[in-house]
Amino acid sequence: MDDRFSPGPHPAGPPVVERLAQYGRAEQEEILGPGEDPYGVAHTGLTFLPKEIHFGVRAADGRLVAHTGLLQLPLTVGGTDLTAMGVGGVCVAPDRRHSGLARAVVGAALDHARTLGHRYALLFCRPPLAAFYRGFGFREVAEGVTVEQPEGRLAEMPLRTMWAPLAPGAGWPEGPVRLRSLPM
Repeated sequence: MDDRFSPGPHPAGPPVVERLAQYGRAEQEEILGPGEDPYGVAHTGLTFLPKEIHFGVRAADGRLVAHTGLLQLPLTVGGTDLTAMGVGGVCVAPDRRHSGLARAVVGAALDHARTLGHRYALLFCRPPLAAFYRGFGFREVAEGVTVEQPEGRLAEMPLRTMWAPLAPGAGWPEGPVRLRSLPM
């Protein structure tokens, strides 16, 4: 399988998105630099899961400059059990923002989720980012969302919850949403 999702590299062409073999704290710091709360979500007090599938873009010098991760999530929506592909860890190096890199890595991740047969993508974001994700077809979940936390505790999700259809005709069920795992 070819792990590249765009033609290139070409200075005027689209970014080359690659599937990353690994992504951890070192790779996150390569993109964002050191910091305790790079995504601005520590105020939620929630514990998040790491993603399992990773996509990135590298600069010409080999430095990782953008990332998006995926993780399959078990949900119950209005009493119906389903799975969704969680999208998270979206980041772009400060010196490369507004250059289409976030669009490239998120688009590649969503395309990959479709190839795995998922009907829905789900993400949590800070309210100012909702407009960006609407550009990919994400819609806000109208109902309350609870997520699991360590020791079996349930918590109300304070971030914006958004979903997108990944398959033709995939409509979001009505009712409250319970993520049957930690959030991603």
